[in-house]
Amino acid sequence: MKYLLKGSVWLLIGQLWGVPVFAQTTETADSDLESALGGFEENITVPEVNELDQALGGFEDLGAPALQSSSVLNDTQISDLQITAELRFSTQLAYAHESTNANEMDFSGINQTRIQGELAVEKNWDDWLAKITLQGFYDPIYAIKGRADYSQAQLDSQESELELFDTYLQGQLSDQMDLKIGRQIEVWGTSDNIRITDVINPLDNRQPGLTDIEDLRLPITLTKLSYFWGDWDISLLAMHEQRPPKEAAIQGEFFPIQNLQLPMAQSYPDIATESSWQTSLAASAEGRFSGWDLSLYAAEVQDSRWHFTDNKQQREYGNIQMTGFATNVVVQDWLLKTEVALIQNLQYNTVSQRKNRIDALMGFEYLSIPDWSFSLEIADRWIQDYEPVMQTFPDMVKEHNWQTAFRASRDFNHDLARLSYLITLFGSEGQEGGFHRIWLDYDLTDAHKISVGAIDYLGGDHLMWDLIKNNDRLFAEISFQM
Repeated sequence: MKYLLKGSVWLLIGQLWGVPVFAQTTETADSDLESALGGFEENITVPEVNELDQALGGFEDLGAPALQSSSVLNDTQISDLQITAELRFSTQLAYAHESTNANEMDFSGINQTRIQGELAVEKNWDDWLAKITLQGFYDPIYAIKGRADYSQAQLDSQESELELFDTYLQGQLSDQMDLKIGRQIEVWGTSDNIRITDVINPLDNRQPGLTDIEDLRLPITLTKLSYFWGDWDISLLAMHEQRPPKEAAIQGEFFPIQNLQLPMAQSYPDIATESSWQTSLAASAEGRFSGWDLSLYAAEVQDSRWHFTDNKQQREYGNIQMTGFATNVVVQDWLLKTEVALIQNLQYNTVSQRKNRIDALMGFEYLSIPDWSFSLEIADRWIQDYEPVMQTFPDMVKEHNWQTAFRASRDFNHDLARLSYLITLFGSEGQEGGFHRIWLDYDLTDAHKISVGAIDYLGGDHLMWDLIKNNDRLFAEISFQM
């Protein structure tokens, strides 16, 4: 099955090689690009909508009265009360697992048959919107295979879940000021694949690589006050909920510490999964101009990395401070991306002194070939005052920690289907490991969608990636919207 995945990847790469030839022989390519960039010309009042327009959709005058909240809340087509529901069925087939020992959990073969639901209720009145979203899932695979054969941590993580998702009150205080309070997601930065300045929301890390970042963010309770001034959107945030990331179960498929051969005296304790309620602050200023944008950020947030406390008897997440910026610039056929962040007060386990880190990203998107999109992003996380002992367990970091992500997608069948390929590698030459994934999303109808694909984990010099290199799998999902 692994060769099937690699064959599919080579098939997609073969199509990519054919793109330049197609582009040269297509007379309409230049005109498509001109229409894609038409939003930046003053003499065009109704630009065409295509992929580049969507990518550049943020380049607009934020000082105009049609703010996001008012444009949504004042739409006469929206009824006072909306109730929407979605039901999803997903399954996974792990085809590369080696045989397990008698005392180990079995994750080979079909290891997911999840039923997931979402219910959202929205109420509109005047310039205000109230929304409540409930999400949950149940996976009967553990009952089928035998719950007694799995740890309680694995069952708690993957068998069932019910939580309050996007739940907030949003509205206009004035023509230039909005308020949004409740459990919500706040997206910072320009990258679609690598987090640099996007630090507000924690992530669901239980199955790395299987889902894009946009679907991994976990909402937190915060108050957001936005002021619109000319081309700028200035926001102040008070994060009341300090929510930990969701990590894979200890000794589970994606956190197999039983294979680390830890010293008997060193325990690996659980970590709190409940939120703490302590307010921290953040601020952003986002400017949208003709052909480019600039965003400035500052925040005190919960670290996404845990550290040991109390002589390694507990694990917890500390607080860090981040200041940074992100920018998009259009240069002819290209959308160029840059992000830089200074992260302060990072706590590590192998050293007592707290460290600072400079994170930087450069990347591009190319969307001017009809039906195709390409992106490449390269990031470096540079630890200041680095000490060689930090590359040992459990920190396992180098002075420079490189990450590269390449994505290619093609739309076809009147934009009802999209074939995508993503590869993410760690290390300056990809030597530390990573993954690559190929998948197809297809809209059967407006309310029925399917997604099928495969992921191949790549072992390497980094211990954790090497431990999960045999977690390769096929996956499929069908969803129904009501």
